[in-house]
Amino acid sequence: MKKIFLALGIFIFTIAGCATKEYVKEEINPLNQRLEKIEKQLEKLNNELSVTTKSINNINSKLEATNAVANEALKNSQEAIKESKAAAVKAENAANKAQAAAEAAKKAFELQQKK
Repeated sequence: MKKIFLALGIFIFTIAGCATKEYVKEEINPLNQRLEKIEKQLEKLNNELSVTTKSINNINSKLEATNAVANEALKNSQEAIKESKAAAVKAENAANKAQAAAEAAKKAFELQQKK
């Protein structure tokens, strides 16, 4: 009797537990479709990321070039400021000398007028 129940249990388990190939395909097809959709989305995102990375690299290159130009302009303007300050000092010295010469000439003229 035990053997019959055991054989019957194994038979029922085998019938109920075995899945047909068609059943497995039916169950797995939706998953495969979802996976394919996700793979396509991932590939699209990777392509967009690649384009974005190239764009960022291009912008960085342009930014570095602009930064170099700005630094050169800053250096030139600082040199121009130094030169203009030096020219202003020279002009002030020349003005002081001209004023001193004018005063000397005025005194000489006054002295000549008194004679």
